[in-house]
Amino acid sequence: MKISDLPDPVRARLRGYSSDGQNLRTESCSDVNLYTHRLGRRPGLILKTRDVRVRPQEPDLLAETVALTWLREKLPVPECRCFHVEGDKQYLLMTLMEGVTGIHPEALEDPAHLIREFAEGLQAVHALDIASSPLDWRMSRFIPWAEGLIESGTLDEDIPEGKTRTFLFEKLSDIKEAVPGEEDLVFTHGDYCLPNVMFQDGGLNGYIDVGYAGVGDRYLDLVAARGTIHRNLGEEWIEPFFQAYGLEEPDPAKLHAYQKVHDWGDW
Repeated sequence: MKISDLPDPVRARLRGYSSDGQNLRTESCSDVNLYTHRLGRRPGLILKTRDVRVRPQEPDLLAETVALTWLREKLPVPECRCFHVEGDKQYLLMTLMEGVTGIHPEALEDPAHLIREFAEGLQAVHALDIASSPLDWRMSRFIPWAEGLIESGTLDEDIPEGKTRTFLFEKLSDIKEAVPGEEDLVFTHGDYCLPNVMFQDGGLNGYIDVGYAGVGDRYLDLVAARGTIHRNLGEEWIEPFFQAYGLEEPDPAKLHAYQKVHDWGDW
């Protein structure tokens, strides 16, 4: 995105920077652009741009801004430089995390080491004191939020052909029945997968894409971690991950229940 096309508050933060215009967006609905300082004297900056009308069921950039601000002195995360809203567009400008993601060939060279770092990285997230957390993904919030999305028609375009909103309510009912009444609450990353952790010099040195972060059951992260390990490393590395995390015998019922939560919306 050309700097000249950006709103004044964002453009002011990008003086001396330029971009090749390549959109680095992956599965997110946000456009992502990298800006580098022309003289190389300042760190690279990442700009996320989101139209709030597109997939409104996904957390917006305000949620990510709040998460980054709260986490800044607690974990290595990008530094928020600017958050701006103009019309239906949100802009989040933040510093670039150095290193490579957990699916980069450099990180995948030593799977055993990667798994240990990945597990210890999750331990660090879950060890945070949740008392002052401004973000909440407890089931007491998730269920009403999901019901509201269904009732408002936000998810109508995603309903499988031949189905109605009843199908969505039934899926939500399955979740209600599956999740335990008492949650094991920690601060969760919300999308703890290998592409969302950064590695440098062999160690995990940062967390990105924290738009889903907040207080919730630890199994929300554990099922996400299990899925990314299966996809990117192979099923044989799942057990070593749980052992390194400190969970010798994961609860199969909770894995099943929170997999349903994790898959919500993927029909």
